[in-house]
This record gives sequence, structure tokens and C-alpha cells, in this order.
Amino acid sequence: MNRQPFKLLALITSIIILSACGKGSDQEPLPRLVKVVVLGQGSGVAQELPAISDPGVLRFDASGKVMEVLVKSGDTVFSGQSLARVIPNSVSSDSSVMITYRATKAELQSAEADFKRYTDLKNKNFISASEFDRRVAAIESARAKYEQSIESIGFVTLRALESGKVSQMSITVGQAVSNQDVVGKITTDKTSKKLEKNTNNNNSRTASKGALKIPTTAIHSDGVSVYKLTLDQGSQSTGKVSAVKLVLGKIDDQSAELVSGLAAGDIIIATGWHALSEGQQVRIAITEKAQ
Repeated sequence: MNRQPFKLLALITSIIILSACGKGSDQEPLPRLVKVVVLGQGSGVAQELPAISDPGVLRFDASGKVMEVLVKSGDTVFSGQSLARVIPNSVSSDSSVMITYRATKAELQSAEADFKRYTDLKNKNFISASEFDRRVAAIESARAKYEQSIESIGFVTLRALESGKVSQMSITVGQAVSNQDVVGKITTDKTSKKLEKNTNNNNSRTASKGALKIPTTAIHSDGVSVYKLTLDQGSQSTGKVSAVKLVLGKIDDQSAELVSGLAAGDIIIATGWHALSEGQQVRIAITEKAQ
């Protein structure tokens, strides 16, 4: 009996299986890009870390299908703001994933509608400023919960790495995109950055001698915590975040003096901390200097 056809069939089957295993591995979403500050770097204490060359060029971290486009050309955005979302090709788009997505989105839309109603009441002086502030905190919490929920089921969010204006947004809902595609561009606000730098330099002259400084954008809503980034062994760009409580001294609009909790050379998340969670894997996109 001629066994050659069976051997050939087995070989072809093996090749197909190996090819299938190879596909998709490059589709796994990369860790989220973050903007970091290295304490003491302004004084030449800290290590050098990698940074992307153009934070204004927007690309997703995974190939997939666009599910949400949250901004349009001409919109002003802030660092860390969500711009669009995709469901990666590596994530199963079965009914359970989509049911969770729709339910979570409906919950946020309900919270947004409530907030709009309270905004109208505030504008008519029907509710107090303290009550409105409570509603602002509630909607911010709802938005953060939404982002964490949909990312937990595999969605990938595209975020602004710098503040500025959207000069181009060339994607639509339902569109298939590659992680190599440039899907938009942001014109970063260089003038504001120069002003912020000058302000920080002026503040440092009045700061306590030798005190490390932390940008206020890095401090969590409890007023005492930040996310510290611990790099993976052998890596200069990826690691995990963990919450650290600090003792702070003098605080102004731009920065806070560090009394204890961190040391020169420590890396912290500069902005967008509200959308991160304890132990999350991230990778460095932009590194800023801090005294």
C-alpha cells in the first residue's frame, strides 16, 4: 500500500497548523503607551529613557476594527485623553464580548445624560455648587470605570500623548486598521510647554534647597498618591505601575515638593493615571524632566 499520499497530507496539515499558530502572535495588543517623569532628571541624576520622536502622529497599538471615534479634526485635546478605540483582531468578537461592550457603553451613556441634566440645573441655579461638584466627581468616576471595563475585555484605546489640537482624524467606525497605519495627527501646543517649563524653572528658585518636585498632573485625586513605574528586568521601556503614597510639602498649580515616598531616579506616570490600574503593564512613550 502506497503511504506517500498520507505522508504528504500529514505534512500539509502540519504546515497549516504552524502557520495558524504564527498568525495572531503579532496581533496581540502592546502595553499602553504612557508619559512619564523621572525625578531628579533636571539635575542630571536620573537615567536616560527612550522617547518616541513624534507624539503628534497617532497609531493604534493593534490591528483591528474601529469601534469608537471620540474626536474630530479641529478639536482641542489634553494629554492622556481618549481619541478612538478598536477591537483587535486577536480578540474574539463573539456575542459575549459585544454584549459586555454594549451594556457598559449604555451604562456610561446613562451617566452622561444624568450629568447633562444636572449641568442644565446648575446653569439655572437650581442646585448648589457643592452638589454639582459631587456630580462632576461621579461622571469622572463613571468614565474611568467605562474605560477600564472595555479594556479588560480586550479593547485598545488610542490616546493623546501631548496636549494640542487634532489636525487630522482619518478613521471611521467600522473601518479596519493596521497597527502601522497613521490614523490621525495632533499639532502639539509648543507654546504652552515652553510657558510651563518657564513657570517650573521660576518655581524651582523658591523651592526648598535640594527638594525633588512632582508635577501636579501626576498626583491622584486623593492628593497624596502617584503611580510609580518599575521597569521590567533588562528593559528600558516597559514595566508595571504601582500606587505609592507620598508626603508632600509646598504645592502650587504646577508642581509639589516631595518630602518622602520616592527618590531621585524614580519614574512616575506624568498624566492619564485615572485610566490605569494597579499592576498594569505599560511602555514609555515620552519622558519629561523633573527637578
